[in-house]
Amino acid sequence: MRNFNGMMTKSLWITAAAAFAICFGCMARADDKPAMQAQDSSPATQPSMVPFQAVDLHNTICPVSGDKVGDSDLVEVYDGKVYHLCCPDCHKDFEKDPAKYAAAVAANPAKYGIN
Repeated sequence: MRNFNGMMTKSLWITAAAAFAICFGCMARADDKPAMQAQDSSPATQPSMVPFQAVDLHNTICPVSGDKVGDSDLVEVYDGKVYHLCCPDCHKDFEKDPAKYAAAVAANPAKYGIN
């Protein structure tokens, strides 16, 4: 009978130690979760779920040639803004130096038909 009690006591201690280890492991994981969530939400590791939307300037005058855009569907997106262009040649020129044309529009929006 003594062996049976000794084995039961030993078994209870092992069960208690295992339960403690499991609970302690859960608490350690719970502490790690906020750090993992913060890390997962960083832009470097998680792509944005918000779609990028450029601001359409609705310019009616081409920033490259100074001609009316008219019904042209040519646009160029630069630095979060949509610039309307009058022709394929202007499109090519804009792509060569977009900062130049963006700066011109920003300096005098009214000149390009932006209200």
